Amino acid sequence: MEFPLQNLDFLAKSYTKVLVFDCEFWHVIKKSRDRNIIGGKNQDYFFIPREIGGFLLEKKKDTWKLNDPFFVTLDKSIRDAVLPISKFATVTPQTAYKLDEIEKRLGLPWGEAFFSRLSTEGQKAYIEGMEVYNNDENILKHKQSPLWYSKFMKLYSESLIIVKGNGDIDALKNASNIYGFDYKNPLGVVDIADWNEESKMLCDTAKLAGTFDCIKKYLDEQSKLLADFLPLEKAHDPSTDASMTLLVALYIESQKHL
Repeated sequence: MEFPLQNLDFLAKSYTKVLVFDCEFWHVIKKSRDRNIIGGKNQDYFFIPREIGGFLLEKKKDTWKLNDPFFVTLDKSIRDAVLPISKFATVTPQTAYKLDEIEKRLGLPWGEAFFSRLSTEGQKAYIEGMEVYNNDENILKHKQSPLWYSKFMKLYSESLIIVKGNGDIDALKNASNIYGFDYKNPLGVVDIADWNEESKMLCDTAKLAGTFDCIKKYLDEQSKLLADFLPLEKAHDPSTDASMTLLVALYIESQKHL
């Protein structure tokens, strides 16, 4: 599909490829030998992508071509990582229910539940949960090996990217260190997190879903038409979060040209 998107013209300037994506993460435990790994202050873990979803827009004369959305799932590295939970996993309802029940048996809060830190019973629940997650039909259907990163990073390096925060970028840099592929910077970055303070004033929240719900009624007609063709079904589904990120970015840009 092709769309006239004046606000994307303004936002992209001379760029002809705009990549919008979002990640859900593996929380991977740090080791003392790790170098060039990006983690938060006082955290003993870091993020690498577990699920990546989004889409590419390409400039075609006076319109933008929306390419088919992509969704990819990636195995955890051999490193210790916490179990995915239903809130942050693009799984079927049946799998989500099972993960919810298994999460109760871990014995530690989800974000702290590394396999190596669990009790014997917690480790049994973890192994069961990892099997449930990895065998979910939606996860299996979209599984890619780490070789996929090279293809994605080529597109990434040729595009202006639109994200919310540095988390996805840092996770890709971490993955490059873990798997040994080259990380190349994108041509440019639009980060809607720069608008967080304005979002808090307008919407009483800076969270992505809350911001999108707040501003969607103010979208211009071109953006509303585009929204009809974007996957906007489920928060924390990476493709949905990428769609909301793009539409929020277009709204922010529209406010500069009133």
